[in-house]
Amino acid sequence: MLGVPNAVVAVGVAVGVGFLLYVLMFGASSTGVIGKLHDWMCGCYCLRPITRRLCGPKCQRALQRAEDVCCYRPNPLLQLFYVALMAGGFYLFYNKSLPLVPNPRLHIIHRYNSYLVMSGGLFIFVLASFCDPGVITAANLHRFSRVPYDKVLYEPRFCRTCQVPRPARSKHCVICNKCVARFDHHCPWLNSCVGERNYRWFMLFLLYHSILCFYSSYIHARIIEHLALDVHRLDQAHYYDETGTPQAVTVLQGVQYLFVHHNMTMAIGIFCLVIGFALWGFWAYHMYLIWCGTTTNETFKWGDLKDELRHRMQRKQIERGEKVTKKVEVPANIYNQGLLTNLAEVLVPLSSRRANGFAPARSIGGAMLCFPCRAPPPGDTPGEVEPDAEPDETDSDDGAGLPGAKHAHAD
Repeated sequence: MLGVPNAVVAVGVAVGVGFLLYVLMFGASSTGVIGKLHDWMCGCYCLRPITRRLCGPKCQRALQRAEDVCCYRPNPLLQLFYVALMAGGFYLFYNKSLPLVPNPRLHIIHRYNSYLVMSGGLFIFVLASFCDPGVITAANLHRFSRVPYDKVLYEPRFCRTCQVPRPARSKHCVICNKCVARFDHHCPWLNSCVGERNYRWFMLFLLYHSILCFYSSYIHARIIEHLALDVHRLDQAHYYDETGTPQAVTVLQGVQYLFVHHNMTMAIGIFCLVIGFALWGFWAYHMYLIWCGTTTNETFKWGDLKDELRHRMQRKQIERGEKVTKKVEVPANIYNQGLLTNLAEVLVPLSSRRANGFAPARSIGGAMLCFPCRAPPPGDTPGEVEPDAEPDETDSDDGAGLPGAKHAHAD
């Protein structure tokens, strides 16, 4: 029978693989330990000194070029990995678990549901991957210019790379090399930015796949229950101790027994449960961002702004000999219009609505701009964009008053 340490190792492997996938999927949007671990895993930091010592500087430069192509340029690697993960998971499910459906604890409908939910996941993946995220061009600029500049995070600027003025809440993605409306982050799993036009499909992708994983773990839990109680009858099983006295099999011993005889079924169920919670947590985090009327990119910008304001305030307090405090007030977020309005802007993007109540369009730098569909803050009127404004080095900073700001580009 499988010993306790080996059972723990089996569970640990499933949890570890789930954690590894979580870091790969969501680590680039984190600034904490998860973010550092993601950078270490994806940045080839551990291989650089080894490659330089064993193969010389030319191989090290080749490794850095490969890293740049894989991590900082559009590529379908993680998309292919997703397809392989789904195909491999379904292959194991088809060969190891599906033959046990139906059983006294699972209706036959679950046998056919598995094909439907898998097809639905692939369809939503394709939809989220290839739907326009809201790429801004001179032809569609007027559709994305309905949101006022808050003069805190966003001011009128001109993108020299795309040759278009940047609407409020937009950002130039250095990976895609395109300006995206209501930029949230760049998702390598979709090989696309997540912006105004595809944010709803990205949220659907997270929610659907979390439910898919929970559903799969439920099916495996019922299969394991069937194996334990109906096939092996572990609830009635017993063993003899050192004195020859019969003892009832404990739950832990039953789990060990199932790991020996049905290890793949157990592992798939645990793996799906871990990934389901990870995806659901990420979906819940984005629902929180919607509730706050912000994006992943803007969350980093608000954090940078708060740190900058705190630094300035504390410096003045030190100069005046006052008590240094940490609490600092930041300007209100004018893009937070309440949960229902925020959610409506995700489900039905402003750029896809009829342009009612617009001010007359004005020509700015050869492009037509319309302002605004929502009322700007009191005393604020969207200003004209200077077409010869100097961009930053990466042409990606769309904020105002945020020196040294660092923002997320990938999930």
